[in-house]
This record gives sequence, C-alpha cells and structure tokens, in this order.
Amino acid sequence: MMSRGLENAADKPQNGIKGLRHWRYDLSAGLQVALVSLPLSLGIAIASGAPPITGLISAIIAGLVFPFLGGAYVTISGPAAGLAPALLSGMLLLGGGDLAAGYPLLLVAICLTGLLQVLLSFANAGRLAIFLPATVVEAMLAAIGIIIIVKQIPALLGAAAPATKNMLASISLLPQSLQTLDPGIAFTGGLCLFLMFYLNRIPFAWLRRVPVPLVVAGIGIGLGYALHLDPRHLISIPDDILKGGITLPAFDEVWQRQELWGSLLVVIITLTLIDGIESLATIAAVDKIDPYQRKSDANVTLRAMGISNSLSSIFGGLTIIPGGVKSRVNIDAGGRTLWANFYNAIFLIVFLFVAADLIGRVPLATIAAILIYVGWRLCEFRVFNRTFSIGRDQILIFIFTILAILATDLLWGIIAGVAAEVLMLLYLLHPSLRTVLTGRLTFSQSFAYLGHNLSSLFRTPVISVREENIGGKPHVRISLGSVVCFNLIFLDKLLQSLPAGSSLTMVMTESGHVIDHSAMEYLHQTEEEYVRQGRKFELLGMDGYYQFTSHALSARMSNIKLTQEKARLSQRAQLLQDFAGKHGLNFSSSLSGMLDPWNFIYLRRGADKSETNTMLGTRNGLNIKLFDYSHTAAPDYYVEHRHTLLVVSLPEGRAPFPKAVITPGAYLERYLVGMNEASCEGACEEHDYRLFTAGDTQKALGFAKTLVPVLKAGSKLYVESQGNAVLAFYQDRELLNAEEIEQLLALADCLANAES
Repeated sequence: MMSRGLENAADKPQNGIKGLRHWRYDLSAGLQVALVSLPLSLGIAIASGAPPITGLISAIIAGLVFPFLGGAYVTISGPAAGLAPALLSGMLLLGGGDLAAGYPLLLVAICLTGLLQVLLSFANAGRLAIFLPATVVEAMLAAIGIIIIVKQIPALLGAAAPATKNMLASISLLPQSLQTLDPGIAFTGGLCLFLMFYLNRIPFAWLRRVPVPLVVAGIGIGLGYALHLDPRHLISIPDDILKGGITLPAFDEVWQRQELWGSLLVVIITLTLIDGIESLATIAAVDKIDPYQRKSDANVTLRAMGISNSLSSIFGGLTIIPGGVKSRVNIDAGGRTLWANFYNAIFLIVFLFVAADLIGRVPLATIAAILIYVGWRLCEFRVFNRTFSIGRDQILIFIFTILAILATDLLWGIIAGVAAEVLMLLYLLHPSLRTVLTGRLTFSQSFAYLGHNLSSLFRTPVISVREENIGGKPHVRISLGSVVCFNLIFLDKLLQSLPAGSSLTMVMTESGHVIDHSAMEYLHQTEEEYVRQGRKFELLGMDGYYQFTSHALSARMSNIKLTQEKARLSQRAQLLQDFAGKHGLNFSSSLSGMLDPWNFIYLRRGADKSETNTMLGTRNGLNIKLFDYSHTAAPDYYVEHRHTLLVVSLPEGRAPFPKAVITPGAYLERYLVGMNEASCEGACEEHDYRLFTAGDTQKALGFAKTLVPVLKAGSKLYVESQGNAVLAFYQDRELLNAEEIEQLLALADCLANAES
C-alpha cells in the first residue's frame, strides 16, 4: 500500500516550525520551483530594464523572508512579469530616459512602496481589492501581456530597440527596429518560442516533468554555442556577484533632488496599486487549487509583501509579489507549506554560485521567447472570449481599459477603466432619453436621477439588518439594494462583524436596481464559504432580476416583466426535460452558481462554478441529482470545462458508503491528500483505474467491486464517495447525450444493490 498523504485529512499542514515535518515534500517541490524560477526571474529583470542578476536577488530575498511572515500556504513569491512594465516605466521616468541612472532611484521607490504596504496592511487594506471592478483587473493583466509581447519582439529577433516610456512609442518603433534583426538570433528566438508553445500543449505529462522554461533555456544555451553568439546577445552575470551584482538605493540623491519627489510619488502609487491588486488576486487564485483548501490572509500577505519589497530594494532587487506560475508548479510538485519557497531560495543561491557561467550563456532571445509566452497566456483570445461570455457590458469595459493602458500607462489606464465602469452603471441605471423627449421626465428631474444614481453606487447597499435565533442558533437577515463593486466594502465589513457560526439570509429587495459582475462574484464566493463551513445561507429575491447572459456570474438588473417571460428551452434543455420526464425526475433549466454541501474533492477546485439543466428525484430509494456542470480551473481560468455530473445521496437512516475515490489514471491525484492508495484486486485495474481511500481499505474495495459493471462500460469514469453521497462523471466526455446519461445513471442502481 502506498501512502498518498496524511493519515487524517483534517490535519492540514501549517507554516512555521510545525511545517518542517513536511520537509520531504517541500524540498522536492522547492527544487522544481527553482528550476522554473531561474529563467523566469532573469527574464523579468530584463523586461524591467534592470540587470538580470536583480531578478534572482528578488526571488532569493522573497524565499528567505516570506516563509517567516506567513499569510499564505503554497504561494511562491518573487519578481513577477506583471510588474515589469511598471518598473521599466518608473525607471525611465526617474532617470530621465536613462535606465542606469533610474535604477538606483527606482530602488528607493520600491523600498517606500514596501513601507506603504506594511502601513496599509495594518489598516486592513487587503479587503479593499474588492472595490476594483473584476473586469478592470482582468483587463490590466491582459494589457500587461500585450506590453510584454511588444517589448520583447526586438529581443526575440536580435533587433536594436531603445527603451520607451509608453506602448505607442514602442509600437511605432517596431518596423524600424526590425530592419536590424540578426538572422542567427531570430532563428534561436523563433525556435525557442515555438518550443514554449508546443511543449506546454503536448498531452503527455511525462514529457513535461522537466519544467518547459528550463528545457527551452537549455536548448537556447546549445544554440548559443552552435551559432557562436556574441556576448552582447547573452545574459550578463557579474564575475563577483556580491560586489558587482548589488546596487544600493540612492536615498541621498532622492532627498537632495526635490524635483524628483513628484515623479517618485507617481511611481510609488503605481507600484502599490498594481502590486496590491495582483498579489491579492494571485493568492485568491492559488487558494482555489490548494489541495488542502486553506485560506490565505490578505492583510498578512500584503504585510509580508511589503517587508519583502523593502528588503529586496535594499539589496538591489525588484518588487516581490506572489507568482501564479511558480505557485502552480509548487502544488503540482507536492509542496505543502511556505518552506517550499524557502528551499526554492536556497537552490537559487546554489545555482547562482555554482552555475553562474552556464547562466551567462543563456541567449537574450531565449529569455524573450519565455516572456512572450507568459505574456500570451495573459492576453490570448480565450481571455477576451470569456469576458464576452460574462456580458457585452463587460467586454466593452475590458477593451476600453486595455486601450487606455496602452495609450497612457498602467495607473491612468486603471483609473480610466474604473471611470468606464462608473459610466456603464450610470448608463444602465439612468432613464432613457426618450422619457425626457416625450415629457415623462423634465431635464431637471433627469439630472436629479443621475445624481442620485451616482451617489447610490458608493453608498452602503445594506437597507436593514435583523438578528434572530432559529433553533437556538444565531441567524442574520440582511436586506439589500443595488450591489456593485464600489459599495461592496460596506457589505463586506458587515459580514466580517457577524456572530461566529451564524446563518445568513440575504434578500435582494425591490429597492435595488442592479447587481454587477463583481458583486455577483462576491455573493457567490460568500455563499461557497458558508456552505464550506456548514452554515446555512440563503440568497432571496434574485428571481426579480434579469440576467444579462447565460453566465452564472453575469450582471443582473431589476426587471420583473423580463424575468417573468418564459424563455424558450434550448435544444439540449428540451432533450434533458424529456429524459427527466421518462425517469420521473423533476427538471429545471435555470442557471445558478454551483455549491458543494457534500464536500466533494472534485467540486472544491476551480472558479466560475455553475450548474444548469438540473434533474432531481429518487431512484431505488436513493436521492438523485443529474446536472450539467461548468467551471474553470488553473492555470487557464478563462477556459470553460463542462461535464454532466451525477450525485447520489443517502436518505436519513441509511448506513454511509466508505470514503473512497476511483479515478482514471493520475486524474486529480495531487488533490487526494489524506488518502491512501489501495490495490484494486480485480475490481478496477483493468481500465487503469486507481482506488484511494480515507478509511477501511476492505470496505473501499467492496465498494469498488459493486461498481465493476459501470466501470467496465467506460474507461474514464471518476467516482468519489464522501460517505453520505457519491459523485460520478466521465472525465473524457463533456455534456452527455441521453444514452450516455443512461449509462451514468446505472451507477445509482449499483449503489442501491450495494446498500440492499
């Protein structure tokens, strides 16, 4: 029998001294993270206009400091591509166009940014991230991706290109700079770029056991030797790292040159805003894929990043934020605590002092290829497509924010995006111009409505709060008006102050007019958290709001007439309605956010979780739920995954099933923490199934044997039992047709026989 985690799933790994007991897992993960972090850190420094060594310094400082400050669990911090454009712009601004002169001044800005982040963390500013529209944050990341791609094209082709402060200048100089491209460099960069895309998309996991950026860097080194590339096209590593690799912040120069103070303030505000937004967005995304479902503390993380930033700048390093790519590598490699970040730093130190000459042989074109791929992942077409699926209103704000950032800079672009969100909400709320032209409203009344609607966006949405006891337990009922990103902070503060363990009912009243996309995300996350904690949660009154699109988290507006109109069933909904009628099941085509009261491992993962075409009823004494399920999962949070799911739950008084998972191959293996793998002994190994259990192995094996008929019918069936309920779906199929649903439904018959 092979151990697959802790004996007790509730024993979640902790940071600090207690976390050292997991050193085998964290040490191995730290090595794999270091292999990814090495080329990425070098590339981020180059994209920032800083010496390559500063990227490694930042990653090392982050790894040595973050584990002792906490705030997260499996998040790996260090320099991030998202800050590179802001750092380059700040360096040029402070240095008057001279990168070498601007870098020591930028270090001062980074140090002060870190101190400001520490102060903000004590003011509970970590919660302020919800104030920004979710679409504006997504647009910021997409714009950063475009900036990275454009800035790295000359380096990819070996063309000369001066550093510029804005994107319009960079784009205008591209044709001119490409006239000076070097064929050998262009071949190296082009091949490395092709390999970045190809190797990241191959379906064979065993071919990706060595991190793709490291493979590409190694191939780049080989090409550099073969083509005898000039040292100016290679990464520059100082001979004496301690003497030549560390730049000190120019505090004296900043103090003496008062004309720099205004520019310094702009840089600090920009870095604080972008660093904070991306840090908090990243830890939230990483929490969703943490196998132990631990929740990071936003304010502690913000404070940890602030301290790390100040220390990094003192040693000549860049800004530090949690990194999504490296955190995913850490989880995939089995990392359990922040000690993996510490071991990552130790390995980077070893690489830096042992393999400095080899690092110095990496072509700049290879690093450009790695960065272009990172940039592409931030802005590829599927990112736009996902935003469009949320709503036409969101895609307009998304594109406008991107264009504003490209035309100005990150700070002003974000401000423009927020302004666009305000104007969009005002447009949606304001009476049509025809009401004025037809005399139903006067101009003065129209402007009065405009002022009222504008102020309502920033006022508390809470109308009333009623506390009561239900069954001896505290219950809170909150009545709400319009809820948008700009007034969520009031609702969030109220929810944080509710009695521990209380149940909650939220009522969307007729006084409300709109619930925007950011608010829908917040409400669904709140509902998920309550369900996860076993607390009752109700969201009432949503039937009076018209949904913009079929996306579960799209914006909604109050419109009784539209919501009461019967929508025509889609072809699939009609098919499933007929299926439900044939089997005596109740059918609903409505779309809603997916909740997980059964605590299934599979349903813990991902974001944007929704269910539709739901069929409910009983079969052979068991409760049946069949539905179409949709979610997104890391690292592609813009790619929708869909499956038809079956949940079979036990009525009161029935003996529970054993806790077990039958999974095809290695599917979801890293999430099965706290479970042991058991031999199938003829029950399921025929189709490469694997059996994991958190309890009695013999009972789990007996459970698997009762399912042999359905396991043999399909080679990719995932079955998970949490004792009181069983979940099943075909991992290799998306939405099932009627015949396939019949096959899936046969699992309920097997379970009924197992119980009888």
